[in-house]
Amino acid sequence: MKNNTENIRLLFSLGLSGFLIAVILWLLGTVIRPQTEYSGQLKQQSASFVPPYTNSPLKNRMSLGEKIFVTEGRPLEKEAGRRAFEAGDFVTAVTKFQSSLQAKRNDPETLIYLNNAKIGKAKSLKVAVIVPIGISLNESEEMLRGVAQAQDEVNSSGGINGLPLQLQIVNIDNYEILKQINTDLVNDSSIVAVVGFSRDTSIYNKRGLVMVSPVNPKKPSNPTKYVFYATPSSDVFSDAIGSYIVQKARLTNIAICSDSTFTINQEKISKEIVQQYTDSIRKYGGKVTSTACDLGAPTFQPSSFLSRAISDGAEGLLLIPRPDKLNLAIEVARENKGRLPLFGFQAMYTERTLKYGQADVKGMVLAVSWHRDAVGNKLFAPKAIQLWGAEVSPRTATTYDALQAIIAGLKKGNTRQELQKALSDPNFSALGATGTIQFSPTGDRLRESFADGVPKAGEKGDGAKRDRQGGVFLVKVAPCDSSQSCNSTTGYRFQLVQSHLQ
Repeated sequence: MKNNTENIRLLFSLGLSGFLIAVILWLLGTVIRPQTEYSGQLKQQSASFVPPYTNSPLKNRMSLGEKIFVTEGRPLEKEAGRRAFEAGDFVTAVTKFQSSLQAKRNDPETLIYLNNAKIGKAKSLKVAVIVPIGISLNESEEMLRGVAQAQDEVNSSGGINGLPLQLQIVNIDNYEILKQINTDLVNDSSIVAVVGFSRDTSIYNKRGLVMVSPVNPKKPSNPTKYVFYATPSSDVFSDAIGSYIVQKARLTNIAICSDSTFTINQEKISKEIVQQYTDSIRKYGGKVTSTACDLGAPTFQPSSFLSRAISDGAEGLLLIPRPDKLNLAIEVARENKGRLPLFGFQAMYTERTLKYGQADVKGMVLAVSWHRDAVGNKLFAPKAIQLWGAEVSPRTATTYDALQAIIAGLKKGNTRQELQKALSDPNFSALGATGTIQFSPTGDRLRESFADGVPKAGEKGDGAKRDRQGGVFLVKVAPCDSSQSCNSTTGYRFQLVQSHLQ
């Protein structure tokens, strides 16, 4: 069970990475309701609420509002709202959930349940959201904020062709249960799509259910027909780092620290990621030292590794830790004492890196899928701040984009087949937090071409003008200062690499 718990934590923590395999999110569909009209105003319901998945063996993991999964710091009103929702008293549920949000503004689970309660038993489109709340609470809430914001916006504007969007949260704390959950979701005919991640997408293709993933762990491959990705493929992220290391930082010999225990379902993910970054560094003319650095080895000593790496001519250090064991990478950074420039895997974009790394990770460069100061939808970040009372992360932005793509597709037709046809259309586009969303024939996110001539990753051009490489932003850890907003209470922030904006 310990290995299973570690695996699922990994799956959902990778929320950013091209290998954000620790991140599992799913969304979309229709709740089975009586055919009452939805006018945006709640109507009193007297009948008890009966979820459509009542007979599922996984029913305790699923909730439209009748269960609470985020229990940390919950106001009393949230529990009262849950009880009212379960009893079918949606008027009371709305009142209680509103009071709960006033007490705890940044709780996305409560906002989702509030919007679900406003719908009551009216006809709606249902969305399933799979998150590991009990394992990776912070990352799960970041994801839920993305879908909650998208739901709130579309329902406030009249819904999808008049139908409101309802979100179903599915809480996972065991990787072994994922296949059964996927099976339950594809067998639920009221669900028209899912937002999430899976290493095996065959279930969606076989059963004709659309999945849009907020992360993309694969390189472009054969068309999957029903599976789409809201971020570029993972090689774009590694290429962005490789290009920066060699062409901008002028470093040619890099040491890599990874964790051999970084596995998913017995697959050695760490080896796969290291090879991808090695290929990208070599692609731009650099090389990787042969110095062994296994963060997961029982006898690993940061000091002895760094001594060997420097003796072997290492000019920089790339950290690829397990997302649930960032402390091991931070120990290496602390022992480094600024001797080697630091670079990091996407999963290190987290408040924990800033909180525990502090000055030891200052200057570390990461490739991420979104940053509020870069190219993209300039309206998203201000709306998020207004909604949650604080800035949000790339995880929030990419899950927002995944649901926005589905919302745009559902406006073309709200059946599974019509949605698949809409997303597969070469002329399809949706506006997300990261800009315009379009898909290639393989289901991958198309990289944007900018009118100002900024090239895509791998294209020739002035690197000093390249702030975004095909949907990837470069950021670095920097101290907060009074002249700029800071979305962290740690005294440090992830700052857009300014040299790529000039």
